[in-house]
Amino acid sequence: MAEQTASARFVTVGGLLKRGVDLDVILNAMVDEVVNQLEADRGTLYLVDRPRHELFSKAAHLPELPEIRLAIGKGVAGAVAKTGKLINLANAYDDPRFDPTFDERTGYKTRTQLVAPIHDKKGDIIGVFQLLNKKLGAFNAQDELMIASLAAQAAEIIEKTSLYAELSAGAARDEQQPLDYRYNFIVGTSTAMRQVYALVEKAAGTTATVILQGETGTGKNLIARAIHLNSDRKDKPLVVVDCTTLPPSLIENELFGHERGAYTGAHAATPGKFELAKGGTVLIDEIGELPLDLQGKLLRVIQEHKFERVGGTRSIEVDFRLIAATNRNLEQLVAESLFRADLYYRIRVLPIVLPSLRQRGAEDIQSLAAHFLEVFAKKHRRRARAFSAGAMARLLTHDWPGNIRQLENCIESAVVLADGPVIDESHLTLPLHPTSGKNKTPTKADLSRPLEQAEQDYVRAVFEDVGRNHSEAARRLQISRNTLSRKLGPRD
Repeated sequence: MAEQTASARFVTVGGLLKRGVDLDVILNAMVDEVVNQLEADRGTLYLVDRPRHELFSKAAHLPELPEIRLAIGKGVAGAVAKTGKLINLANAYDDPRFDPTFDERTGYKTRTQLVAPIHDKKGDIIGVFQLLNKKLGAFNAQDELMIASLAAQAAEIIEKTSLYAELSAGAARDEQQPLDYRYNFIVGTSTAMRQVYALVEKAAGTTATVILQGETGTGKNLIARAIHLNSDRKDKPLVVVDCTTLPPSLIENELFGHERGAYTGAHAATPGKFELAKGGTVLIDEIGELPLDLQGKLLRVIQEHKFERVGGTRSIEVDFRLIAATNRNLEQLVAESLFRADLYYRIRVLPIVLPSLRQRGAEDIQSLAAHFLEVFAKKHRRRARAFSAGAMARLLTHDWPGNIRQLENCIESAVVLADGPVIDESHLTLPLHPTSGKNKTPTKADLSRPLEQAEQDYVRAVFEDVGRNHSEAARRLQISRNTLSRKLGPRD
């Protein structure tokens, strides 16, 4: 019965996994539930920093200290991390494994202590749950069963986060690189990404309009979701409008909706994205593609939070927070009179520039590769668990024009192609000599081909070079997405 109750309590934590929330929210929620279930005074979730052979507190009722780090094997928590066996102390100071150092530093008095290991599906210890001071008496056998059950559930939850790849034994990280993370599903600890996280935190605490700028595939949609899901609007909808997937004639209808009879086939009034947001967030993706005649209407909605549906005269008031995203240089578009200057300055309240994967550096590429390896090995039920030195070197030297999306596709393909536990260079579907094809000198064999075939090969080379991203390939080739699809043929 105790185990059933514990399991029911952890369902609420599991629900957070589908959201790009701050990972500390998930981990702290787990600690709170364990403490409440076992009626303890304090609780701590320690995670294993394997390259440093340490435990560090990452979710804790610890007001006196920002973090505790201790060597594996030191103290009760360190002993559990080393042996993998639960420890229950009725009187902590009577046990030689107890280290009073942190009691002395904090002024807190530990009486009883219950500590359990957290094992992943491979049997490796990835963390430790520690409970201090049972409110009535000492921790008993029933408490031991309950914390063991909760530790098993915690392992399942942690394995579903983007943190797990860094905790696992095969993670590529050296001793000097600290284990750190911020938002679930967003991987990376480079200086450039830390700057982005700082801005995301500021944005999430306000209702200010945000403009996300960066190359295709840098994760603008994930950052937008992180801002929304960590804001006061998190329980309201996040509604997305992608300006590259809709013809200009339909974007207005998508944004503002229409009244009955507005045009042939409009048999009923239909709300637009702004109405559907209902106190939430509207993300206008690739706002640089928005037609000029709609930019003025968007400006009015941002300023007044009012609009009329297509074919309507009634003014509708809406409550929304706007996030815009683009891979275009909006300042250049303004200079070319392709984007309204007043709209540009209106949406540029809080600009966040996402770095390309090239700018993020080797550590982030390694972390992302490990994360995608874990995700796709599980998804496709494959044996791949590590990269060979040659494969990792190849990943680190590629320039990644398609950024994270290209890396993700590359790793998924490699996981499918690899028959064994190690991905080597032959499994990576990357060109041997990366190039966009723009400056490539034609060979004699090239000149012997029909023009139509040469053009199709060139289009496909660019398409593959940008990680099979249709929008980026169309932009580079300066053709529409529809034209690109026709040239590529039905298989893409």
